[in-house]
Amino acid sequence: MMQIESHKSKTKGKDILSVVDPELFKITLAEKFGSKPKPIVQIGETVKKYQMIARSEEGYLAPAYAPVSGVIEKIEKSRQLDDSEALTIFLRNDRKDISVEDPLSSQDARDPESIRKIIEKAGIVGMGGAEFPAALKYDLDGKKVDTFIINGAECEPYLTSDYSLMKRSAAEILEGIHIIDKILNADKIVLAIEKHNEDLKEVFDPLLEKEIYKKISIEIVPDEYPQGGELQLTKTITGIEIANGDVPLEKGVIVSNVGTVYAVYEAVVKNKPVIERVITLSGESVRSPGNYVVKIGTPVEHILENLSINVENKILVSGGPMMSPHLRNVSAPINKGTLGILVLPKENINRLNCIWCGYCVDVCPMYLMPMKYDQFYRQRDYKKMEAYNIEDCIECASCEYICPSNVPLMESILNGKNKLKN
Repeated sequence: MMQIESHKSKTKGKDILSVVDPELFKITLAEKFGSKPKPIVQIGETVKKYQMIARSEEGYLAPAYAPVSGVIEKIEKSRQLDDSEALTIFLRNDRKDISVEDPLSSQDARDPESIRKIIEKAGIVGMGGAEFPAALKYDLDGKKVDTFIINGAECEPYLTSDYSLMKRSAAEILEGIHIIDKILNADKIVLAIEKHNEDLKEVFDPLLEKEIYKKISIEIVPDEYPQGGELQLTKTITGIEIANGDVPLEKGVIVSNVGTVYAVYEAVVKNKPVIERVITLSGESVRSPGNYVVKIGTPVEHILENLSINVENKILVSGGPMMSPHLRNVSAPINKGTLGILVLPKENINRLNCIWCGYCVDVCPMYLMPMKYDQFYRQRDYKKMEAYNIEDCIECASCEYICPSNVPLMESILNGKNKLKN
């Protein structure tokens, strides 16, 4: 792991603000983790805020909810933030804000399985970007949880949405942790916070004096990238090494992002499904950088227009600059896993040949040899890439960041993975 420039001062410490709702929402129904959500509304139908508008009949329920009241204008495929296509529900905002009174049907939250069902019905996923269904993660299938880690290590540059959420809603996050632990019954609970956010201890410590939170401790972890990765954080907290693709639960560990925990609190205590999230809006050309509550389905172009952000000759990134791809379609909507929208200057990078310095090997958190992937990719020897364990790469881009020759290592890695899949 390594230290990188954070650029967090632009947004850190600012209050969480709201973005004005758009006229038209686009709620995408991506097929993930074995679920295929389908619309349960019709074109022309009037819906209420918090009304379920899609769900899957197989696998995880994967529900989607109306973020506002309005009329279903159309249902068709459209582009997502990653430029893939997905069936999308277009909802015209009627500005009446008429809500369903009991969106989660007042489900009983007294026993672990009932809580897990609420989490599933609320549509809660990994809010740290992975979007893995929380209810599936908390389905223990008889396994014992030794350590429950709450991931507050926001290691990507620019992003401060998790920090802002912890500072504003510490009490709610602790209650969410307590609720989830009714399912997990973990021996140990650790809230992991990076050292540069150590001031959050002053917010959490008085609340942790309550008897119900006696199992929860705060651990300050190094300001290193990619410290916020599930595998890296697990090793830092427990000393356990988990291979990429393996399930931490097999080692007695579960990791959840602070945003996921907050969503559990909202669902169980406030009876609210997931219709919004906090994102960071930042970069070199943003007049009003900060952290904003944005409803799921809000087009990026609406946010840019609403906050008067000029993106001409700029690079847009949906998420952190290290692991997220460039955003080419501003009409794409915010989803549950969107961490931020960054507006960055274009750079003319002079790409040189690899000098075999080994810096990429030194910083790789998975102990791989990234320079070999570039070599084998240019030779079209994809089987060699596989032999050098390319599938273990977590695509953190540490190798490309440190490379003195600006070798496009991530291009070789991502293209190589795609070649091996096809």
